[in-house]
Amino acid sequence: MRGKIMVALTVLSLQFGYAQETVKEEAVQKDPATATIKTPEQLEAEKKAEAEKIEKERLANLKEAENARKEAEKAQLKAEKERKQMEKDLKKAEKERAKLEKAQKNVDKAKNRLEDIRKDLKSEQERFDKQMRKGKLNAEKELKAREKLLKLSNKEKELELDLEKAKAKRDKLLRP
Repeated sequence: MRGKIMVALTVLSLQFGYAQETVKEEAVQKDPATATIKTPEQLEAEKKAEAEKIEKERLANLKEAENARKEAEKAQLKAEKERKQMEKDLKKAEKERAKLEKAQKNVDKAKNRLEDIRKDLKSEQERFDKQMRKGKLNAEKELKAREKLLKLSNKEKELELDLEKAKAKRDKLLRP
């Protein structure tokens, strides 16, 4: 009899356990907000939809990050291009400044040479006039003195032309 009771209890406990498992699977859940009854298939579908939504958001975030990275690269390339252009413009400006300085130096040099030749011409003219007044020049010496004065005068004219050319070159650089 004792064995029969044990077998009966075992059968009852198995039935009770089996009954609980089936009840769990078929358990009906209520959503308090909507007050609708959801089956396990509906819950599984909702979980799947939620997982898909999360995956879509993750992909969207990845796309945003990729777009932001591309934009940053574009901005960096643009900044690099602008920097190179500025360097190029700076080199060009430095060359122009160097040309202008050289042109100004040439003008100053031509002025100095012209002043020197004018001083020489003036002193030679005074010396010639002084010797002419005193009558110390014969025909040959007078001819040589006049030739020297003429050469100095021609040299003065050449230097004036050089000065004008140097000024024109400088002015051309000043007016782009």
